[in-house]
Order: sequence, then structure tokens, then C-alpha cells
Amino acid sequence: MRTHPSEKRAFSLLELLAVIFIIGIIAVFVTPAVTTMLKGSQISQAEQIITDQFKLGRQEALIRNHNVQLRLIRFGDPEMPGEKAADPTTGYVRAIQLMEVLDNGAVVPIYQPQILPQTVIVDRTSLSTLVNDPSLSTPVKAKQTRNASDGSGGDPAMPKGIDWNYDYVSFRFRPDGSTTLSSTSGTIWCVTLRNFNDPPQGTTPPANFVTLQLDPVSGTVRIFRPSV
Repeated sequence: MRTHPSEKRAFSLLELLAVIFIIGIIAVFVTPAVTTMLKGSQISQAEQIITDQFKLGRQEALIRNHNVQLRLIRFGDPEMPGEKAADPTTGYVRAIQLMEVLDNGAVVPIYQPQILPQTVIVDRTSLSTLVNDPSLSTPVKAKQTRNASDGSGGDPAMPKGIDWNYDYVSFRFRPDGSTTLSSTSGTIWCVTLRNFNDPPQGTTPPANFVTLQLDPVSGTVRIFRPSV
């Protein structure tokens, strides 16, 4: 018996199962590649944020003829395993902010903090000397209220309920474009960005990372990233 042209033929159960099976096989091979691409995209976004702030900090120091402080901000993300919003020492550097140093010593924000994509952090091993080098000052805890004597303080609150439960390390760009980082210690001043779930093995960085190196004399940035 022939099917009338106006009638629509439906898929059989076996045909539907075959299609689902084929889609499942494709998903097995495609999912890892998509995951890698997403991780790489997020690290690229973080790289752009850090690079832009480094360059902008140098530029603002030249334009304003004042020192510009660059803060690398650490806080605990309550959405990440093992981290607590109330304790920044359980977290990682996830934000960066530029502050102008006025003639009276007050430090005031130039822009709001720039937050990295959630899954990207600044590594806290020897791969990030700008975060953990002993010659830098110990992390400074954020202050909620402004200092009446010099007008400093009044640090901005962080999102996700972090508020002022964060600390930071910092250095400064001078009006001539140089930085306050030592150029004679032999230290390579850098930060390394990686995915939270992709830790390094000792001093060996993960497969997907990016390192930004800052020249302490010229204040310029170089970017190192493995070819993928």
C-alpha cells in the first residue's frame, strides 16, 4: 500500500534511538574541546583586563604627574571549594584596581576594581612574583571608612557579599613611567593567570596559562602564552 503524498511519515523508535546514539558519540568527542576553548577564552579575557590596567596605570601616572598605585586584590569566593568570603587568605587574587596618590599622601580610586572572570585566578606560587615576592609589602587589609586625617581609605566594596573582606599587595607607577619595583634584585616581576581547576605541578605551569611580565624601569608589559 502506497503512502499518500499528503501524509507525513514519522520516525520509528529504532531510528530515534540511532540518532540519539550518534549525538551521544559526537558529544563525547566535542565536549573536551569545547571546555578547553571556554577556559582559553576566559583566560584571554583576564589577560586583557590585567594588561589594560598595567598600561593604564603607567599612562595615568604620566598624565596626572602623580604616583599611581596598582593593587592586586585577593578575596575568598564563597562559590569556590575551600574558600570563605570572610577570610581573604583562603582565596586568590581576582581583581585589580588603580589608585592615585595625591600630594598630601591620600590614596584615592581612579577607577572601580576590575574583576577577573570567575574561574580565572592569579597563581600564588613563584610563577607570580608580583603577588608573593618577600620584598613586597605584606597584604594590606581593606578599610571600610575613610581616614579623616588624610582622606585616604574608604576602599570600595567587592561583589558576592565580599564587601571589605579582602586584602591586596601593591606597587606604584611613577610620573616618568617607571615603577617602584626593584630593578637590581634580579627578580622577574610577573603574574601568571590560570584556571582555578587547573593547578600547576610545582614550578611547572599548567597547559593553559598566560604570564604577564612587567619591566620595573620602563613600566612596559610583555605577554607569554604557550601555543595551543
